[in-house]
Amino acid sequence: MTDIALTTPDGAERLRAPAGEYAVRLSGEQTGGSLAVVEYTFPPGAVGASPHIHHGHEEHFQVLEGEVTFDLADGSVAVGAGGAVSVPKGAPHGFRNASDGWARCLFLLTPSGYENYFREIHRALERGEELDADRLAALRAAYDTITL
Repeated sequence: MTDIALTTPDGAERLRAPAGEYAVRLSGEQTGGSLAVVEYTFPPGAVGASPHIHHGHEEHFQVLEGEVTFDLADGSVAVGAGGAVSVPKGAPHGFRNASDGWARCLFLLTPSGYENYFREIHRALERGEELDADRLAALRAAYDTITL
């Protein structure tokens, strides 16, 4: 049995992103691997993730502030605060902030594990590595995710 997991508002694990910041609100270590909750805040014009496909987990998004444009198989759609998007395994998707203001969204990753990709990005940035498209694709591949 897994213990109750709790993170206070200021207790999240803060991670650098190529643009903006990730905040791991709940990790797989806290939930017995069932899910991870990651908040992402990113600036106007930033690509949150280029198109990709997850084969190891589902990804659910809740837009908390601003507007996030999701690039899906059948086109792009802008989703404002309060909107949600659920992406099953195997579905191509990407997202970006095409607006003039900052955006903030919550990722629910089921099962957990992909939060470690965000940790790897943070460590690479801390080491001063350049995270170009090829490097990001290689990092994603380690988590059963294919970059398109």
